[in-house]
Amino acid sequence: MSILFSKLYELVRYCLKYPLSLLRITLSVLFGKYVYGSLYYDAFLEYDTNYIYGKTWFLELLPSSLFDLSPEQFATLKLVLVISIICSIIGLFGRLNLLILAFFGYLAFGLVEVAGAFDHHLSLPTQVMLALALVPGSMKISLDALILRFFRKNNINSSNQVPKWGFNLILALVVITYFTAGVSKIRYGGLKWVDGTTLGFYLKERTEKEKKGESQLIIGDHKIKDEDKWKDRFGFIAHTYGNFQNVKKWNERADYIANNRYLVIALAIGSVMFELLAFIAFFNSKYRNIYLVSAILFHMSIGQLMGISFRQYRLICFFLIDWNLIIDTIINKLKTKKLIPENFGKLAS
Repeated sequence: MSILFSKLYELVRYCLKYPLSLLRITLSVLFGKYVYGSLYYDAFLEYDTNYIYGKTWFLELLPSSLFDLSPEQFATLKLVLVISIICSIIGLFGRLNLLILAFFGYLAFGLVEVAGAFDHHLSLPTQVMLALALVPGSMKISLDALILRFFRKNNINSSNQVPKWGFNLILALVVITYFTAGVSKIRYGGLKWVDGTTLGFYLKERTEKEKKGESQLIIGDHKIKDEDKWKDRFGFIAHTYGNFQNVKKWNERADYIANNRYLVIALAIGSVMFELLAFIAFFNSKYRNIYLVSAILFHMSIGQLMGISFRQYRLICFFLIDWNLIIDTIINKLKTKKLIPENFGKLAS
């Protein structure tokens, strides 16, 4: 075995000991980029701090002066966001900057929510960012850890073992997110969800104004009196995501599924069952891996058919997978077939 391969194997195994650190590094990139693109000056100008229905739980905690910034002050605010993203990635004053990044996530989510929408790309990732700021293990691979190790080099560091509660907390956030999504479908849709009609609508919905997949379908009731309308002139009562996918071949496949009654019913039932069974991720590592890999494939399918990527969700699931179990299983299989030496793992470590 080459020395280079041995060192690479050691490095991979070392990094896999700290999945929350790997999640912090990578999620800070995707999440930070998304939040940066979600915060724009017009949203601050349009936000009415006196409008009672516009005060989400988080925005209520903030001073009204925050939404009365000059363009220069807003630019400074976004600069703080950029600095927090970079420092969260490299782990310099990591926990503080993760808290700042989570703050911006809740801010961006709140501004979208008061407009009547629910941004799934911000909901779970913001909670995970907040958790990463607080739980053990998220800063094991960071500049903060290197600095602490330098000043404590004469001390015996016995903190290599990371308590499992931090990992389990983030896994719980994922499980609760999927489970409540399934409950919501049954609660508001009942048996009508599993007949495939709703899923078929999502797959096929492409109005003339949404050919490029750049907007949502807003549902209004013109019979509503003007004084009862909600911040608009349309009588807004609901909104739904249109199909954002604008690649013709994927539109054709989505239409095929939507028009196949038995297939769309099977997928509707399968999606609800998948979400309601989220708790199996806590059974053991094997079931956790099966569920999380299924979640990644689930979101990849949505991305291809509807153009909604859920990249942050996929990334979170990816780093919650027990990769050590997968690697050990592969190595044991290769040893059984005598494709690698029996002492492979010992030599590398």
